Amino acid sequence: MKSRKNRKDVSQNVHKIKQDTIKFKNKDLEIDNILEETHFLTEKGEMEETAKKYRARPKWDEIFSNTSKEIRYTNNNPLEMDLEEKDNAPADDETAATLQAQLILENTGEKELLPVTIKDDAEPAKEVSEDTVQKEPEPHTEEKESEEDSPVVTLKPEFTKDTKFADDVISEVEEFHDREVTVTDYDSIDIDLELDEKNTEEAIENFSEETKEKEKQKKEDRQGIDPEHLKEEIKGNYEKLFGIKKPKTQVIISKVPVYTLEESVDKVHVKAGKFSTVVRREYEQYLKSSDPHIAHVVKIEKEEELSQDPPKDNRPFKEKVLNAVVGFFSTEENEIGQDVPEEKIETVDDYTSKEDAKSILFEINANIRKLFMRSLIMGIITLFSLVVTVLVRLIPDVLCATIANAPIVYAVINLFLTGLAIGVNRITILSGLTPLAKFKGNSDTALAVASIAAGLQAVVSFFFIIGAESFTINYYSVILILGFFTNAIGKLFMVLRVKDNFKFVSSNAPAYAAKIYTDENIAAKMMSGTVVERPIVAYQHKTGFLSNFLKISYAPDPSEELAGKLAPVTLLCSLAAAIVYGVMFKSFGGAVDAFSVMAAVSIPVSTLLAVNIPMRSFCKKLKKYNTMVSSYLSVKQFCDTTAVMTDANDLYPEGSITLDGIKTFMERGADEAILACAAVLKEAESPLASAFDKTIDKGQGLPHVESVLYEDEMGLVGWVDGERILVGSRSLMEKYNVDTPSADYEEKYHLEDKEITYLSKAGQLVAMFVVKYNANPVVMEELHRGEMNGISFLVRTTDCNITSERIAEDFGIFFRSVKVLPTGLGSVCKEVREQTEESSRAYLATRGRFTALLRGVTGCVKLSSNISLTVVIQLISVILGVLLSALLCLYAGPNVLGTLEMLIYSVFWGASAVIAPLIKKP
Repeated sequence: MKSRKNRKDVSQNVHKIKQDTIKFKNKDLEIDNILEETHFLTEKGEMEETAKKYRARPKWDEIFSNTSKEIRYTNNNPLEMDLEEKDNAPADDETAATLQAQLILENTGEKELLPVTIKDDAEPAKEVSEDTVQKEPEPHTEEKESEEDSPVVTLKPEFTKDTKFADDVISEVEEFHDREVTVTDYDSIDIDLELDEKNTEEAIENFSEETKEKEKQKKEDRQGIDPEHLKEEIKGNYEKLFGIKKPKTQVIISKVPVYTLEESVDKVHVKAGKFSTVVRREYEQYLKSSDPHIAHVVKIEKEEELSQDPPKDNRPFKEKVLNAVVGFFSTEENEIGQDVPEEKIETVDDYTSKEDAKSILFEINANIRKLFMRSLIMGIITLFSLVVTVLVRLIPDVLCATIANAPIVYAVINLFLTGLAIGVNRITILSGLTPLAKFKGNSDTALAVASIAAGLQAVVSFFFIIGAESFTINYYSVILILGFFTNAIGKLFMVLRVKDNFKFVSSNAPAYAAKIYTDENIAAKMMSGTVVERPIVAYQHKTGFLSNFLKISYAPDPSEELAGKLAPVTLLCSLAAAIVYGVMFKSFGGAVDAFSVMAAVSIPVSTLLAVNIPMRSFCKKLKKYNTMVSSYLSVKQFCDTTAVMTDANDLYPEGSITLDGIKTFMERGADEAILACAAVLKEAESPLASAFDKTIDKGQGLPHVESVLYEDEMGLVGWVDGERILVGSRSLMEKYNVDTPSADYEEKYHLEDKEITYLSKAGQLVAMFVVKYNANPVVMEELHRGEMNGISFLVRTTDCNITSERIAEDFGIFFRSVKVLPTGLGSVCKEVREQTEESSRAYLATRGRFTALLRGVTGCVKLSSNISLTVVIQLISVILGVLLSALLCLYAGPNVLGTLEMLIYSVFWGASAVIAPLIKKP
């Protein structure tokens, strides 16, 4: 028993010892984990600090000119700069102008009184220049006037003697505190003269005692003087008071910084913090503009011109109304002056050169005026006809009782309205009857046939209503009139769309034409592995001119084609039914009524509206994206697109890739190696190059890259100064026998959704870059829209971290919807996208953005299905209407087909054809 008890105690002690050992091991493990985590965080912080030296600036830290893209001003954070960099760094946004002003004052060494002028506006400007005191202004000449018409506010770090500084900059320069300053009120010279005692007293407190006494004396002298009288006296004695000739034109520089072509201009420098928000907003508008090279400078015209009344407009009232209509419908004002005689405008068949723009725009505006007037007149006629039709249908007895010979009056009104509608739309009728000679039709043919039938019925009916006491005849001209009205509205929408698109085409801004890749074999190789089957790949490239614009814009759409094909058939059906009815019932009047009703229901009321309304809406939306789609012919060209070529730089534009950390493995030469790395990335057009923009700011420039090669899914191999530079993944380093940290070390960063890129120089590992890829929200939205419409994305890249899986994960799309092209196919993609043509057809055009191309192609795919739906609805309405009206006429006579009932039938199907494509917007 005792031995058993001892064995039990021993086993318990052994178990306790084991548990204690496990606890100690766990504690040791926990300590190791804590130390490892601490070391990792410390190293991560050091890597982030190192990355700050090379990380790209925020988006608005650099302000460029609009032509050379030369850096004009840089906002550097002093806390992010090394001590050596701070000594040689340019001044930041708070002190740049102040330091430069101090340097100017130190270099002059003059002790004379510096005249300072202050404007009483939001940003007073003070002029610091001894030239103002010593030299008289030169006489005003025409050459000087032309030079003065162009001054603008620009940002440039170089300063001249005559540089102007803002008031808050002057107040920070110590040299100004020891000098006497005089104040000149510009408002006393300019147009408006307002004496503000409060502002004067505030200005007095800021200057010396002697200046205070002078200002007080001026204030006392001015009291009791009528401001208006003083204003006139100053204007009349300008030269006597100020010793200089008054210029003919006063020019005021716009307060908002604007961007123009590089030229010699005067500058006013203010502290950047005062207008950084304004600069951002102005620069955004500048980038969005379709033709970003015009600067808007506020000018005050000659005093003589200001005093004159504006010239009288002697144009006829009708022309004024029509011009106002064009301006109301158009997004911009009419570009063709109304004083240009119409006979001086040459008519052109199509847009073949920039010189044709004036003639085409004139013709488009003239068509808009004509169609608007026709639509207005037909709208009034349609409304009146609808009212008469409803009254005759709802209260026939009341009308017959109150109006003598009401049926005859109704016939007269119908004849008048029908004749008026035919007269207004005579061109449409002639256009519709012309192709019938070859048994063909167009969108106007059904209306032309119906107008003949309605006119014949209106005349023949007088022979059958004499002595009638009720409305025994149904007139179907109201359907014809409604058809004329919708026809005019549809054409108006078409011409308005053409005008908006033409402004895009004729602009001087860069144009990129969208195309379908024609080599089916290569396209099939590109598409292998994706979810689509048909290799129809769209892309865009730069073009010098967009041709065939008018021909494409006015090409018939499926609705017009359907109406043209149905019109001859429905004409035969109507004539056959009328003849059969006349023979069977031996009634000429009944045969005319049967012909009239069948011709009326054969009109697709919404032929032009059903396509031109959604097309017009779609084009207006695309205009916001700087995209142009000419017509349905463009939609037809791209509606079957299954993929779009693009570059990784389009998916990850500047600012999307962040350099999160850099770990260097060399004590010396790391900066030179990273500079070579930036050069290789830039030469290869890698998206990662934008993350190293700061390396260019060190004044060294980038070294020359002798050659560079991208190895699929591994990285770049480049040669700089005879040394091999490797930039890529672990696989690339292992291929060239370069030692790298363990895979477990990399895994820590992969867990944070970051990627690792290594840099090697001459076979030695230099640095490890921790990179973060961020999805651009605008690109993400367009990718989702494209994927929903069955479009895949073919991506060329020279960044080993950008894979199909990475793109799918970042942008939230199916991984089979995107494919990163191998090097060979990627070269094909680059070649076709970078080519430039002298002329390309104006089907679909953009300003070069990938999102604009994708938006246009996606819209074409969606709009095509909507238009197909409206065509089916119109086909059903015409076929069903002809069959029902023919059966009812032959069975019970045309009198059973009431006018209001047939009108409701036509309106229902017409509204359905218009509304259906608008439900799912492209």
